[in-house]
Amino acid sequence: MSAAAIARNAPCPCGSGRRYKDCHGALGNVAAATVARPVAPPPTDASAAAAIKAIDALLRQAEESFARGENAVAEATWQEVISLDPGHPEALFHLGNRLRERGEHDTAIAYFERALERAPGHLGVLNNLGLALEARSDAQRGDAQRAEACYREVLATQPQHAEALANLANALSVREAFDETAAVYDRLFAIRRDLPAAVWIRRAMAQNRAQDIAGAIDSYREAARLDPDAMQVYLHLGTLYIQQRSFAEADAALRRALELDPGNRYALSLLAHTRQRRCAWDGLAELFAQLRDRLEGEDAETEFAVVPFVALAMPLSPLAQLHAAQRWARTIAKGPLPPRPTVRYAPHERLRVAFVTGNMHDHPTMHLSLEFWEKIDRSRLDMFAYSLRRDDDNPFENRARAAFAHFADVSKESVTDIARRIREDRIAILLDRNGYTLNAREGIFPLCPAPIQVNCIGFPGTMGAPWYDYIFTDRFTVPEGLRHFYSELPLYMPHMAFPSDTTRLPPGPPPSRAACGLPESGFVFCCFSNPSKILPDVFAIWMRLLAAVPGSVLWLLGTSEEVVQNLRHEAVRAQIDPARLIFAPIVKIGEHVARNAAADLFLDTYPYGAHTTANDALLAGLPVLTCAGETMVSRIAGSQLKAVGLPELITESVEQYEAHALELARRPELLRGYRARLAANRSTHPLFDMARYARDFEDAVERLWSDHCGKAPV
Repeated sequence: MSAAAIARNAPCPCGSGRRYKDCHGALGNVAAATVARPVAPPPTDASAAAAIKAIDALLRQAEESFARGENAVAEATWQEVISLDPGHPEALFHLGNRLRERGEHDTAIAYFERALERAPGHLGVLNNLGLALEARSDAQRGDAQRAEACYREVLATQPQHAEALANLANALSVREAFDETAAVYDRLFAIRRDLPAAVWIRRAMAQNRAQDIAGAIDSYREAARLDPDAMQVYLHLGTLYIQQRSFAEADAALRRALELDPGNRYALSLLAHTRQRRCAWDGLAELFAQLRDRLEGEDAETEFAVVPFVALAMPLSPLAQLHAAQRWARTIAKGPLPPRPTVRYAPHERLRVAFVTGNMHDHPTMHLSLEFWEKIDRSRLDMFAYSLRRDDDNPFENRARAAFAHFADVSKESVTDIARRIREDRIAILLDRNGYTLNAREGIFPLCPAPIQVNCIGFPGTMGAPWYDYIFTDRFTVPEGLRHFYSELPLYMPHMAFPSDTTRLPPGPPPSRAACGLPESGFVFCCFSNPSKILPDVFAIWMRLLAAVPGSVLWLLGTSEEVVQNLRHEAVRAQIDPARLIFAPIVKIGEHVARNAAADLFLDTYPYGAHTTANDALLAGLPVLTCAGETMVSRIAGSQLKAVGLPELITESVEQYEAHALELARRPELLRGYRARLAANRSTHPLFDMARYARDFEDAVERLWSDHCGKAPV
């Protein structure tokens, strides 16, 4: 018998708690969700025939009541059926759904299981049993696994069962099996595409986590077409467009989000970031002012927090950056943290130290780290790496695999499974090389899988989270007077926090100016930092320097045609010939490092200064001029200059920075002296001595563990 008609605004019979039109009604006919009445054998006497006739009448009555929205009457009628036939599958099925709606999941499961005894393998009962098991979700009883098995059993019989596909996709998403989740959604959408925006959104989320960014964007765009006022869809679109470097499209999506929610901090921060990435500065000062007002205050509770990584590149105080990180941390985990594991080592065992990173590829932090990892003394430390990025056989990852005694690709594992693996590996000190950056798995560290957890280099600022104990740094980058702006304790390296991979500088003479597209004569100012770090105030200083030094040029990184055109437009506005801005193409890391030597002076950005790019310049023999402020990102270049014996190139205000840059351009003998000192110091000072750096790291983590064990109860 077919299912009774269900009102579109009635609760869905699957028990999801949503309206029928927004749940299974959106997936088409749900006749399969109703249990077919069992075919009874011919009655043997008049009383049995009368009982069957009475049950049929009651079932019809219940269907009619349910269709009219008289749920209590329908439920009482199904209970009457059960009193006549305790194992009647259709009545058990409907009563199980009603129980689920009330949150009585244990009893609902029992009803569905009783229904399956008389209707084994029935698709509708299996599907809704899976929903009940998911709702109860008791890990000890394996409810999630049993629910998934129910959906798979349905699909083994009917591969195009839309409800089971949708439910299986949800179950897979919960356990973070995102590749399979996306594949199941593909199967669902091959059957039906006229699905509501909510289903498109869930598909987009799975595609994003499966690293199918283009597919996720297409799904979100369809969701936006179906629901033009879905503000969060535009937030997701803006985020993904930024990942694809489609910054103009991101700008449009984020502006639409702000039309729907004018005070949305997430959208404000990303909109400012997109304009920084494009060097499109219209309205940027106003965006910075809005973010400053929101972050300087104490109103901590917000659903949509400022993105802390993009806030690092904005002219914000260290207090504002601390607030941004703290508020973001509250969106990741709330409530008490789980206890840390107790790790003990036998006298002969080495200390187990691990890095977690999603950047095992052509990435700035990898450019710096490989030689350091290779020089760690394996007789002192047992080194582990957990890679969050799927293996694509790139040379950076291959070199890292050889550097670590234990290397695990955990890109397809859930955060729970990764944390369990770390605990089982008995890691003592866990270093997070991502923080709040792209490709991070932020949910790992609130699970507290290691006794000591360290924010290390990938996010150059405080994490604002109680599950991080230390921040990896040095005394110049985080001086004593600024420690109160960090939620972590500083883990100080003796010279500098940033390592250097000296092997990335190719042998032989550097390229000529002509080979780099530079004029043979004239002073060459240089800055190869990401365009998002170039803010109007610093660019105005650079234009004044070009005006004051005849024949000089400014050598920048040409990341996109839009950046090139926007900066040349700004040069014209400053009455500088745009041809004096020369843009270098993106090249491989060795070629990029070597070409730094063709310039005369590297001009740092502010407030987000050069980190890897400053190291590139110094390794190639190019002096770097920096301005050190109060934030971590503004002080890392200064840390490197101190470590290579050139503290005179650290200024403490933008006025000093501009004056010193002009002096160096006008006094070639002074600049030659710094360049000669840099050439001599590269082989004698700590900055490029990775054997010394590795020993300093080993000493630091062993001291940290010794202090921890001294504090731990016996």
